[in-house]
Amino acid sequence: MTRLSYSLVVSALALGLMSSSAQAHTTWANGDPIPLWITSACCGFADAHMLSADEVTLQDDGWHINGINTVIPRDKVLPSQDGQIWGFWNPALGPDVPVYCFFAPMEF
Repeated sequence: MTRLSYSLVVSALALGLMSSSAQAHTTWANGDPIPLWITSACCGFADAHMLSADEVTLQDDGWHINGINTVIPRDKVLPSQDGQIWGFWNPALGPDVPVYCFFAPMEF
């Protein structure tokens, strides 16, 4: 393989990897697109957790998510545009994980 051919193959592979990486941050694992309001305000699908009302409680000090110790103060909550409760954190960091952002219906 000539040096030029090798460079073209490496460039094509790199471009393919970048394209699949970019695609991964625009769709959920099931292939549905991630809404722009989520990606513009927060992070990608790997940290996204859609929560049911049974998985959270709203207390005087803020929102509590079952299974993690972090409390999200009321003034840090963003309005959910789809009516769902969303939390963004990396579960690999353990129970004291920082919550990057949190969306909830404002009438909750």
